[in-house]
Amino acid sequence: MPSSRREFLGSALAASASGLVANAATPAAAQVAAGRLVLQNEHLLVVVDRETGCVEKLESKDGAWKMRGEGMRLHVPDPEHRYNFVTERNAVRPTIDVDGNQATITWRGFQNERMGKLDIEVKESIRLSGARVEFSYEIQNNSQAVIESYTYPRLRNLRPPAGEHHMHQLTWGYSSMDSVRLWPNFQNRVGYYGFDYPAQMRYLGTQVQFCLISSDRRGIYVGYHDTAQKQVVQLCFFLVPGYVDSVDSSDLGEGRLGDSAVGIDPSHLCFIQPGNSQKSETLAIEPFIGDWHAGVDVYKDWRRTWFKPPKMPQWLREVHSWQQIQINSAEDRLEFPYKDLPRKAEACKRWGVKAIQLTGWQIGGQDRDFPLHDTDPRLGTRQELKDAIAASRKMGVEVVLFNKYKWADITSPAYKTQFQQYSIEDPYGIPYPFPGYNYDTPTQLAGLNTRLGVGMCAASPLWRRRALVEFRKSVELGASGILYDECAAQVSSYCFSKNHDHPFPSPTYLGCVPLIEEFRTIADGDDFVFAGESPFDIELLAYNMSYFRIGPDSQPVGRYIDPFVPMMVAVTGYNDRQMINTCLMYRYSISYEPRNFHGDLDEFPATMVYGGAVDELRRRYREWLWDAEFRHTLGAKVIADGTPIGTYSVFRREDGSRAVVIANMSDTKSVECELMLDSPNSAHMRMVSPEQLNPKPWPGKLKLAPGAAVVVLEG
Repeated sequence: MPSSRREFLGSALAASASGLVANAATPAAAQVAAGRLVLQNEHLLVVVDRETGCVEKLESKDGAWKMRGEGMRLHVPDPEHRYNFVTERNAVRPTIDVDGNQATITWRGFQNERMGKLDIEVKESIRLSGARVEFSYEIQNNSQAVIESYTYPRLRNLRPPAGEHHMHQLTWGYSSMDSVRLWPNFQNRVGYYGFDYPAQMRYLGTQVQFCLISSDRRGIYVGYHDTAQKQVVQLCFFLVPGYVDSVDSSDLGEGRLGDSAVGIDPSHLCFIQPGNSQKSETLAIEPFIGDWHAGVDVYKDWRRTWFKPPKMPQWLREVHSWQQIQINSAEDRLEFPYKDLPRKAEACKRWGVKAIQLTGWQIGGQDRDFPLHDTDPRLGTRQELKDAIAASRKMGVEVVLFNKYKWADITSPAYKTQFQQYSIEDPYGIPYPFPGYNYDTPTQLAGLNTRLGVGMCAASPLWRRRALVEFRKSVELGASGILYDECAAQVSSYCFSKNHDHPFPSPTYLGCVPLIEEFRTIADGDDFVFAGESPFDIELLAYNMSYFRIGPDSQPVGRYIDPFVPMMVAVTGYNDRQMINTCLMYRYSISYEPRNFHGDLDEFPATMVYGGAVDELRRRYREWLWDAEFRHTLGAKVIADGTPIGTYSVFRREDGSRAVVIANMSDTKSVECELMLDSPNSAHMRMVSPEQLNPKPWPGKLKLAPGAAVVVLEG
């Protein structure tokens, strides 16, 4: 079970644990000086200074993690001094109320040397809940100032546990993993000119809801648990006092000086206006044992409390593949007229491909004139496109239209008259820019005539109503669905416009799910596909398919979070066995895209033949490879030529039996593979492959040719 990998104590300590206590006379509490509040259970120890109300210590009971506190902070800009903060030192001694497993700390009134007395009340709640500590706040701002951010608990002295030598902070993005080094080398991702220390930023409440701090064998989960995305939390990781050796970005002193350590500031970007109040959701911190899977399991535990998949067409649930093809680009590359679309569909039917993603169908071509979704007269009439879609669907090939509502092309004739009013604005009233994309011609590839854009504010109900007008055009064309390109990332996480009928300022991410939910009032989700380019996890409440691209180091984090949501990746190589094998391992559908979605399926027959064989294998053994739970590498180990490899995946059926997909990702070298299952359910194992659908006994070891894959079935 996931919880077993997050157990911290040995049997002796677990037997002596007496549950959570406040100010208990235990050995741990006895070592804490007077004037301290102690919250602890068998997993965690939190010590709060009663004089300041701030966390003094945050430690895991297994001794792996020992962080100290560094106070609290409010960013309250003065009109002439934006760099203006107040902290616990600017307030009188707080009141502290303890109720079993929870403490509430209240600061009333702050004194600032520039702004004088600030009538601000901050209530911070700290709660131990099993293996995690939860922080939340309520702030009442009765001052004339704006509170732009609130930071608590500020933590310092983060180092790898004893005996471990590496530490990263990581999260998922674009359905994969983004990992950044913290130790023994710290990757600086913030400009040297703007911050005192080497630093990195993560933003929760945007595309991601959690971040993992991972050492060699352990980690810490940090999550902001708000499905409505009403606020953004900035996690600032920084190295104090800085690099020991800046050439190598080194944290270590090697005996000459003491090591540096990592600090964490979780800053809630709250923007509380004068006379207003605000309550936060839960900021959760939970240590765990294991690799990133164990950390993601913490998130999945919370996810189970709220996630419900949306309605989707039945064909989307089946094993199937797509073709993406561009009909026009921003540089007027007119590939074929609308009326020729059925010819593309005939090729799809011949190769067993279920759907076409038609890109660049709207006026101006791909990434031009957006968010306008009118047809382009140069490609034919609106009726011709409608008829072509109907003809394609009649032969069994669905047509999904590539749409975009994220940004507006400022070179479009419709920009100033129709879309500028919905742009995401910064605090100075200037629209946040979008860099645009370059297509086809030397001039545009050099960036000389790029179609630049500005972000559209999804948080604005006014924009969402206007976007409905554009969405209806796809529905009226008879499309099988839409694929919303770039749906996950916003040009800015906040909009400061006062004309958008949203709070000032408003987090832009809180409008992402409502936009698609409003689209769903127009099209029946049982018949219409709502796909997006790698929707972030909360968006999957509204989207029912994710499309993205992967590279050689991609980790299937999105698939591990949700084993069954339809996911599709681009396959572009002319003999793309390794990418197709990745689709087999990670339960991704295939999007065939010859010549980067400019070509025809007949252009790469080797890819089509092998992709078709993999999909037929998945259909034949659906209960093992499609309807079984994806476990990534958990529960098995694969040895290739005597060395452990990671190019395999485990699927677990409801009865506990497993299928293991093993792939040789080399283009040139054969490898001899051996499989070891954790706690095998049976001594009998069979094997199948895309080329060999009928099962044979698994010999224990098997030589895999370059680009080959095999599936081992337990029992």
